[in-house]
Amino acid sequence: MKTLADARPSPRFAPPGPFRGELLSLEGLDVLARELAARFTLARSTRRGVRRFLARLADNARVLRHAYRVLSADVRSAEALMPAAEWILDNFHLIEGQIVDIGRNLPRKYYLELPKLASPQLDGMARVYAMALELIRHSDGRLDIQRLTRFVSSYQTVAPLTIGELWAWPTMLKVALIENLRRLAEQVLESRDGRIEADRYFLRLEATPDEDPPPELPDHLPTAYVVQFLERLREHGPRASQLRARLEERLAASEMTPEDVIRAEHQKQATAQVSCGNSITSLRLCASLDWSRFFEQVSLVEQVLQRDPAGVYSRMDFASRDRYRQAVEELAERTGEAQMRVALHCIERARAAAGRAAGGHRALHVGYHLIGGGRRTLEADVDYRPGLRQRFRRIIFAHATAFYLGSIGILTALGVGGAMALAPGSGADVWVAVLAAIPASELAVSIVQWLVPHLAPPRRLSRLDLRGGVPEEGRTMVVVPTLLTSEARIRTLLEHIEVQALGNVDNRIHFAILSDFEDAPAAEIPGDKELLDAARRGIEALNARYGQGGDRFYLFHRARRWNPREGTWMGWERKRGKIEELTRLLRGATTGFTLQVGDLSVLHKVRYCIVLDSDTRLPRDVARQLIGIALHPLHWPRFDLSVARITEGYGVLQPRVSVTMSSVGGSIFSRIYAGQTGVDPYTTAVSDTYQDLFTEGIYTGKGLIDVDVFTVSLVVRVPEIAVLSHELL
Repeated sequence: MKTLADARPSPRFAPPGPFRGELLSLEGLDVLARELAARFTLARSTRRGVRRFLARLADNARVLRHAYRVLSADVRSAEALMPAAEWILDNFHLIEGQIVDIGRNLPRKYYLELPKLASPQLDGMARVYAMALELIRHSDGRLDIQRLTRFVSSYQTVAPLTIGELWAWPTMLKVALIENLRRLAEQVLESRDGRIEADRYFLRLEATPDEDPPPELPDHLPTAYVVQFLERLREHGPRASQLRARLEERLAASEMTPEDVIRAEHQKQATAQVSCGNSITSLRLCASLDWSRFFEQVSLVEQVLQRDPAGVYSRMDFASRDRYRQAVEELAERTGEAQMRVALHCIERARAAAGRAAGGHRALHVGYHLIGGGRRTLEADVDYRPGLRQRFRRIIFAHATAFYLGSIGILTALGVGGAMALAPGSGADVWVAVLAAIPASELAVSIVQWLVPHLAPPRRLSRLDLRGGVPEEGRTMVVVPTLLTSEARIRTLLEHIEVQALGNVDNRIHFAILSDFEDAPAAEIPGDKELLDAARRGIEALNARYGQGGDRFYLFHRARRWNPREGTWMGWERKRGKIEELTRLLRGATTGFTLQVGDLSVLHKVRYCIVLDSDTRLPRDVARQLIGIALHPLHWPRFDLSVARITEGYGVLQPRVSVTMSSVGGSIFSRIYAGQTGVDPYTTAVSDTYQDLFTEGIYTGKGLIDVDVFTVSLVVRVPEIAVLSHELL
């Protein structure tokens, strides 16, 4: 029958000891990093050593889990533990969590792309993993942010690392630390096995009659065996001297004394305790460190792109900068030097544009050449050749309408043809075709709609990081078009805009109510004045409460006008009219607003409006995100007067609109059509076929609008009394 000690898995690799090397100072690590960069030779192929690496990683997890089970059983049996074993037991939840995290962050495909080493000793090992092993070897597993930053930076003074390697660096550190912990766990188990073997010897001794000679000592005497043997000798009186003499004779053959062995074992345990503590503490550091900030500190490509002549790159948020770096990766070969060359080419093209274009031209920005209109020219400069899949996608985008309608037509024809082939008789072919056309076309549209996100995945728009505040050129007014129907309705409306303002606090983000009265048979009816006074008092109270840096709340009200088509007195053009008149008011025109509450001196400074419905919420800081997108130079709208429309950039930004979690369960209908909801549905990109494939969209009345462009675009294009309240533009 096997015990837990006997159930230990047989290692697939030779069991080396923990990583131990000369402990180096920061300056010594700098020298080591440069020596490694000069010594490492990269293999031509990156598809080497992946099986060996992943097998070792899986074996590390098995050994550590086995060690945890064995040591836990010792605790339950009240057995004494080594200090290193206590570290492993107390922190195994951290070790287990990082093993799972490594499997999630380092898939096979990612490891295949990492540059590998060609030297015989390190054949097929990822370069960045070899760096991690050497760092841990010469620091005894003790890591901190200063060591990590200086080591990687010093390495790159000789050989630049790729963007992928820098992102893999934290995971490789975890892999190396897990490897070191595995070796320490094996050392702990080996010491445990030595103690158990010594105890078994004394069990055999106790079963031997006193007149018989004691059992022979084993050929191999580990230090843990000797220490346990000496401790157990105290329990035996007359035979102890004979056993000790035999042990000393065996040790003398190796030029050692019992005192030397005890000292060596205690030193081994103390060293293992320190190494285990260092490795686990470093593993916890790796799990909690902000690696995105570390990446931007050490990335050479990042340092090049920071030289953006337009000065925009450094003001963008992290996700937008990361998209630019991904574009560099796509355009360059998988070497650090190639990625540096692409980044430098991009900077040079932006600087060349600075000598030709006006100060605010988008070509001054590196993003124009990486992901914008200058991409094709940059591709020619760096001799980039797109793959077959990318060429296919470009053909589809170049002929988007033909692809979309043609695919629907072909699939519909196949569906109709299949129905006709299965129909009995030939006289009913025409009717079968007519009846099958509708469901076949619906199915075809659904298939194409499903296919489009795979060919044109939704992309996150680049944006400026406005967490420090909205700049003056981005001053925005959040407006809620509504009807004043009762004082209770007004109180609800005031509470609504107060909540939205508290979630989007900024002195350059204002909130306004655009109000009309309900339709009526006359221009004025009893009760109008009371409702208007209640709205005015509410806005003034909000400004008194929150307007320390200037008025943040406004009220713009219009009187009723006669509508001959509707045959009633009503607000001109209802919602569309309120928005149009507001944009004209912001540009100094005379409008139909008969009441304006708030500081009117800032109206001409407002560049954007964010339109909400009275039941639409603006989540925390979403206003800043929308403004950051609109202020990005790649999104500045360019209006072509010859066609009276925007030909480049965006005049309207419409975010995803989702139902709240509480309203999803309101009915069976809402549960079916609400889609996925969560705590923050705005963190995921959602596909829209028209936007992703045709780069156009349908404006549903909610979102950010550029005041100047909106005014110019719609004044001459939308005739009066032609758009209903909920028609889509």
